[in-house]
Amino acid sequence: MKVITVFLALILGLSGIYPAVTHAAPKFHDVDPKKYGWAMNSISFMVDKGVVSGYPDGRFQPERLVDKAEMTVMIYRLFDQYRPYKANKKTDYSNYHIEKFADVPKSHWAYTEISSIVTRDWWNAVRYSSNGYFFFPDTKLNRIGAANVLPVFMLENQDIPAAEVLQILSGMRDIPIILSPYSLDPNSPGHLFQEDGRYNEDGRDQTNILYPLLFGQDGDEILFTDDYSGILGTNLALLQRTGIMTAWNGKFEGGEMLTRAEAVTILHRFYNHLKQTGTLRQYSSK
Repeated sequence: MKVITVFLALILGLSGIYPAVTHAAPKFHDVDPKKYGWAMNSISFMVDKGVVSGYPDGRFQPERLVDKAEMTVMIYRLFDQYRPYKANKKTDYSNYHIEKFADVPKSHWAYTEISSIVTRDWWNAVRYSSNGYFFFPDTKLNRIGAANVLPVFMLENQDIPAAEVLQILSGMRDIPIILSPYSLDPNSPGHLFQEDGRYNEDGRDQTNILYPLLFGQDGDEILFTDDYSGILGTNLALLQRTGIMTAWNGKFEGGEMLTRAEAVTILHRFYNHLKQTGTLRQYSSK
């Protein structure tokens, strides 16, 4: 078996990558321009659009950690045209509808948003167990978790060949990648690594967990060995290629926790990319 340990970095770059209208900076007394200059335009934009707000005491709390419920609410508000479930109407997402979450009761503050847009194909963000589907709304997100929750399916040209994904991720240093000869043999290295818990249906929260990304080589062809690797690997490559979440000094810093300042910057970049590619109106009226 040939093992390549590669580390990937997709943390936020500190400078803007898309030309955008500058928004007047909100007067949050805890958003120091010297410290948060990289995030101020995104904070202003997201506040202007009603996606997030400050606190009554005049703070934005840019360093406060973001949980899955909060991130989902931001996505719901920013992409207000994306509603996969239509009452009494079959859609492409009808078969992925989750009728009831085991851990998101109707009394939960984000019940409407979560139940409206979270589907069974939110890989790694939704877990099935004998007790039903779990979303773990209170889980604080790290950067791997953010990559699992972001609506990457909205991006154009999602079908990146495995060889290109491998090439993109191989330039980074903190995501493990395992490349081995492709084989259908259940005793092959690729299959053995799939027994590491990534497919357990025990109800454990795996939002922030990173398993090795598995690639198989069949002659000159590079293939994904399993669905987890194909989905997360492609998501990370897309986020890197579009500049929504980018490498910084060759590292992804996947275990670093996501702050409010970082979350709004990521979503603002996502919004700008959709606008730049002409697909924004499918998902947002803002």
